[in-house]
Amino acid sequence: MKKIELARATLADAAYAQIAEGVLTGDLGPGTRLLMDDLAERLGISRTPVREALLRLEMERVIEPHGRRGYVVRELSDAELDKQYAARTAIEPFVLAEVARRGGDASKYVRTTFDELSVAPQTTAMEVFLVNKAIHRATVEALENEYLLSMFDMIWQTGIAGRVWGDILESGESLNFAESHRSIVEAAESGDPDLAFRVANEHIVAGRSLHAVHAPA
Repeated sequence: MKKIELARATLADAAYAQIAEGVLTGDLGPGTRLLMDDLAERLGISRTPVREALLRLEMERVIEPHGRRGYVVRELSDAELDKQYAARTAIEPFVLAEVARRGGDASKYVRTTFDELSVAPQTTAMEVFLVNKAIHRATVEALENEYLLSMFDMIWQTGIAGRVWGDILESGESLNFAESHRSIVEAAESGDPDLAFRVANEHIVAGRSLHAVHAPA
């Protein structure tokens, strides 16, 4: 086993965050070329952490190889968006319905998380995305089911889900976190699984409708 290189890991995470933020805000739009040497120079770090950040974004299908040492930001297609939202509808409505059925500590956890997130910083596109992700993840965490949580995390991979959220921001829609997620919390507390299932499903469908039309894959 090799020693863990904390400094390098930290730099790779920082590089990932910077590039992901650029994609999320649209500063690095679809088709933008990402050259390793150029990014390293702009970020003031070596190529190694930049390479690791780019490989992670490639695995998350945010970018794809282009040329010998570069990548390009991928364009989202309607087909890809449909798959991501379909995967969410397979998990999140079931989860919220189960939270409503259990009530007690499960619904209290969702309420407490919502209250904390409502006052969390939301000054950047990445902060807005992470707060929105966190409330949905909280409904899964409330069930204490590691298998469901693993499936949720797979669907909400930071890169691709962030790009999906970036697409919403590019549409010019202004979403108020508290207002747009209060119905989810109230459904969790309702004790009505059918209502909770319907609320979660409608929330996801509404999110899908915010996207502009994309070219075929």
